[in-house]
Amino acid sequence: MKVGILTSGGDAPGMNAFISKFTTLATAAGFEVIAFKFGYQGLIDNSTKPLTREDVSNIAHLGGSNIKSTRSSEFLTKQGFKRAIQNIKLNEIDCLVVLGGDGTLRGAKELSAAGIKIVYIPATIDNDLSYTDQTLGFDSAVNAAVDAIDKIKQTMLSLNRIFICEVMGRHCPDIAISSAIATDATILIKEAKNFSFKEILSKIKEAIEEGEEAPSIVIRENILDVFELAKKIQNELDIETRACRIGYVQRGTSPSVMDRILARKFAQAVLDLISSKKFNRAVGQVKNKIITKNLTEI
Repeated sequence: MKVGILTSGGDAPGMNAFISKFTTLATAAGFEVIAFKFGYQGLIDNSTKPLTREDVSNIAHLGGSNIKSTRSSEFLTKQGFKRAIQNIKLNEIDCLVVLGGDGTLRGAKELSAAGIKIVYIPATIDNDLSYTDQTLGFDSAVNAAVDAIDKIKQTMLSLNRIFICEVMGRHCPDIAISSAIATDATILIKEAKNFSFKEILSKIKEAIEEGEEAPSIVIRENILDVFELAKKIQNELDIETRACRIGYVQRGTSPSVMDRILARKFAQAVLDLISSKKFNRAVGQVKNKIITKNLTEI
């Protein structure tokens, strides 16, 4: 059996851990593994790379995607989608393993509807796929955010400054919520409707009165300009206020222990599905148990 694999959209820590473990298991089972580089665009361009155990023997601890990833606008066109199907058939791919987030999932469902045998892995730091409790990369991203916030807090404490940290998550607040709880943030802004400037000032003043020396605000991206917010707070309270966008540190970080373990669980689940000829499934984890669901159900 010939198995294709690709990573699509934003990279997530743990993608390489999955690629490494799955390739090792699949080749040991006698399968041939072919990577399509740069995700769905690789299907269109027929950009392939055979994977062997030697190719993946030292990548599990690395962030990013060893087989490259991108968002393909061409894949969304009829012509691009048609070329992708043709190249899957040209390479005689019996099953395509797809890693990515919600956009990648939609592409996987389209391919499945077109007759391609698919197995989908939820790999996104955003943790925004409701059928699974946790997506690959989320835990690593939270750990990276917490590490950065902890370090920023130390210098802010030295100067008694207010600080704002914007974390990733696209339109999902899970990273913001977890990192705010873990760092004991003064204020969490997770949704645009959750705050008012007056309320922010009130909470900061209250925290300072209670003895907090460096009040902190954790905010999800895509809500407001954190640098403008810092200026407004400083002008109102006459206290130095600094803002930081932690950014791609969260995506490019090495996978955490939890994500490495989850990647290996996912890899075994995918091999089991393929070996038993169960396709067009999405793998996930619910209450610490690996589950699979039909792509059309999610």
